[in-house]
Amino acid sequence: MDQEKGMSIFKDVFRRADKNDDGAISWEEFVAFFSDGVMGKEELESLFKEIDTHNTNNIDTGELHDYFCKHLGQFKELYDLVEEFNTKLTNVLVSTSQTYPTAGRKDKFITRFLVREMWNQMTAVQLPLESASESLDEQAKQEREDITPVQLSDLKKKDGDDIVPGRVGRRAKRQASNQSQSSVNTDGLMTPVNPLALTSQVDRLTTLLNRLEHSVDLGNFVDEDLNALESDKLLLLQRDMKVKEDSKDVFRTSLRDYIEDTQKLLPCLSISVQFCTDSGVFTVYEVWRSAEDQACYSEDPAKSFTERFKDFLDTEVPMRKVDFPSKWWKRD
Repeated sequence: MDQEKGMSIFKDVFRRADKNDDGAISWEEFVAFFSDGVMGKEELESLFKEIDTHNTNNIDTGELHDYFCKHLGQFKELYDLVEEFNTKLTNVLVSTSQTYPTAGRKDKFITRFLVREMWNQMTAVQLPLESASESLDEQAKQEREDITPVQLSDLKKKDGDDIVPGRVGRRAKRQASNQSQSSVNTDGLMTPVNPLALTSQVDRLTTLLNRLEHSVDLGNFVDEDLNALESDKLLLLQRDMKVKEDSKDVFRTSLRDYIEDTQKLLPCLSISVQFCTDSGVFTVYEVWRSAEDQACYSEDPAKSFTERFKDFLDTEVPMRKVDFPSKWWKRD
């Protein structure tokens, strides 16, 4: 029977718990893998016995897999996507390793740029996941402060190696994971990215796709429309800003706040920022349902674009406005 989609990568998670590859996960290996700096010894012992359905004092990867599969919930779909994405990524990297050596210098530059930016995206979206993990751990510790997490003294050495539980072990695993993601084999081919990072990237890609679904769609462009109304138009607004050299940090903070505030408004369909490295100019693009909606927002001194940024700019901000047909804008 073919293995269910997404489960092969999920099963690999538990194979890492079997440090000596003997097919059986001992109590020491179990604690070394699952201790999180929160769970106490008695709690983990209870969990170990619950999973050990054969009462052998050893757990195989199949038992671990079956137990956690019952609790996958919404994560099942994520593992499906991770497995699919991991396969596609591997195929792209293999293909790249074959075509890169004979490519022209410009094409090699483009390839390096694309790989580097993909890696940057994955690294960036992994940070919120790590932050969420740490936050959940901290909440769990505060809920039961009477429980002492598993300590080194609770375990023994196995095969001459120290088993380090708790937060120290988790940090070491994360460092090892980061190293494996950036490694290169002897053939010059990058290894597949860690599944946890891929899970984060899938979520990031979903967000980007959702944004693209609400973008300008020139595919709906028509040469002639004789039945249009003024109310059928949307407003595109452009602002170009040259920032003072000593104000760039505070400007970026203020710009981020402005974007977050503006995105909350229903009349604002989209807002984005572009920075041109050659000219040092920041450009803000906003799409509004109407000029009236945009004007109402700007009349509030606390929200006024000019009031927010006038102290950070070298010159006044030129503003360009253009109406475009609303049918060019994709909406659900």
